[in-house]
Amino acid sequence: MSDPYIVKPDRKFLHSILNRGGEDLKNCYQCATCSVVCELSSVRKPFPRKEMIWSQWGLKDRLMADPDVWLCHQCNDCSTRCPRGARPGDVLAAVRQQAVEHYSVPRILGSCVNQLKLIPLMLIVPAVLLGLALLVRKPIEAMLPFEEHSAFYSDFMPHWLLIGFFTSFTTLTFLAGLFGVFRFWKGMAAADKTSSDNTPALGIIPSAIRTLTSILTHNKFSSCTEQISRRMAHLTAFYGFAALFVVTVWAVIDLYVNPTVFGIESMYPFGLMHPMKILANIGCVLLIFGCIKAIMDRKAKQGGSSASTPFDLIFVWLLLGVGISGLLTEILRFTAEPAKIAGLNYLAFTVYFVHLVLVFDLLVFLPYSKFAHILYRTAALVYAEHTGRNQDISQAKQS
Repeated sequence: MSDPYIVKPDRKFLHSILNRGGEDLKNCYQCATCSVVCELSSVRKPFPRKEMIWSQWGLKDRLMADPDVWLCHQCNDCSTRCPRGARPGDVLAAVRQQAVEHYSVPRILGSCVNQLKLIPLMLIVPAVLLGLALLVRKPIEAMLPFEEHSAFYSDFMPHWLLIGFFTSFTTLTFLAGLFGVFRFWKGMAAADKTSSDNTPALGIIPSAIRTLTSILTHNKFSSCTEQISRRMAHLTAFYGFAALFVVTVWAVIDLYVNPTVFGIESMYPFGLMHPMKILANIGCVLLIFGCIKAIMDRKAKQGGSSASTPFDLIFVWLLLGVGISGLLTEILRFTAEPAKIAGLNYLAFTVYFVHLVLVFDLLVFLPYSKFAHILYRTAALVYAEHTGRNQDISQAKQS
């Protein structure tokens, strides 16, 4: 028998849900249609009905430690079939935004990054930091001479400075994100312990492998009926970003190791026909296509479309900006470098600087934006496999 639970409504939390896409929450009258029609909902821990109850009651502590909030992929099958128009998919999306802010370290960034009125500040901060880095370049080079590989953009931003700058900030970001995920996992385990349902069903490593397979195939989106087209947008953007990440890591390695790829000497910067450059261009096209499709899907405003909130729009437009500015940076490199026209060089360096600012916003603000889904949803999926939360779903699909 579970221990007694003292209900402590958080009215501020409830109002926040209502103001972030969950304004139809109060229409819900607990018929459970949403849980019945959801293909991802399990028998043991069905959702989103219980999440709708907890949201109406303002039970923030319950929702912040609930992995089912993250098992929802907002396909909105539940929303289109709700007889009262309560739109559970949008409510859970609002709860996820609250969770990102709740686990943010420092928490103030979680609330600042996702406000439209603060976008100028989010762009100015990295611009100032990059400017300061350029100011200290000469004094540092005078004290500690660096062996620099000759490249077009390295005349503006040397590799040692670029790598040191982004490594420092992304390391802090990684630690902040890791701490948030640790708190989330601890909260999920504590909640299950309270309900006497914390017996592991599968090891962490096998659970992680299953989750990784699911993420790589995006098979959860295959269960959607109303918005199955979202799978294409997510897949292309995901693999586009993954390709660009691989190329970036390889470029850093190449600067110091100079490996050989497919028999081609790999000295950075890569030529157009280098395998890594080809992969980068394919990744860039996929990323841009995925972002544009995601924006168009939302603008279609079909019956099953999700509510567009700043939390969603800031992320997808930022991701698109990174892709487009990166493509322009490459085009200008191959145009300005041989032309040796001063004005074109300044344009190339300006676009490159804008690209670096957008990359900073995307990566360094990762734990505080919608990009944090990659952390918390992954943790929730692993936890669900680990605790056997999804066993009945797997058995149903196999039968």
